[in-house]
Amino acid sequence: MPTEERTRVITLIALFRSATQLMVDELIARLHAAGYTEITAAQHLVFENIDPDGTRLTTLGQRAGISRQSVTELVTALQRNGYLELRTDPSDRRARLVCLTRQGKAQVRRAIAEIAAIEADWQESFARAGLDTDARDLIRNAIDEHAAMNRTTPPSDRRRLTNVTPDGGERKPVPE
Repeated sequence: MPTEERTRVITLIALFRSATQLMVDELIARLHAAGYTEITAAQHLVFENIDPDGTRLTTLGQRAGISRQSVTELVTALQRNGYLELRTDPSDRRARLVCLTRQGKAQVRRAIAEIAAIEADWQESFARAGLDTDARDLIRNAIDEHAAMNRTTPPSDRRRLTNVTPDGGERKPVPE
């Protein structure tokens, strides 16, 4: 029985995940070079989801898409290294807010500057590849469009609407 040669399908989801991983890894390397050697890629989830005035632990976990146990471990390590502290939530004295310390705020300021440089490098790569628009705007618009479609269009119609290739042809199903 002849065997068919199967090639691995590289999805857009996989490409976004790879790009994200490369960007976060570069950010962590830059932060380590700047002296923030305790920061890990996993901890980046906390920093990107914390509000300037603090955020409840459960909200951090929800925003990051991780369990309460996982976010607690990340926050505990960041507390131990002086980046975060817990404070009483003024709107509910029973609740606690995860807040940046002075060291945490300095690290976030540095991270924001490094992220801007990383994004500029990627934008230059996109421009060299012929993308003449800001990648952030392009992705944000696509997210907004798909979020709106998911709220208003039944799943069966979404599949029909998204089964068209950019040149107007129909996508071929993946062979089983």
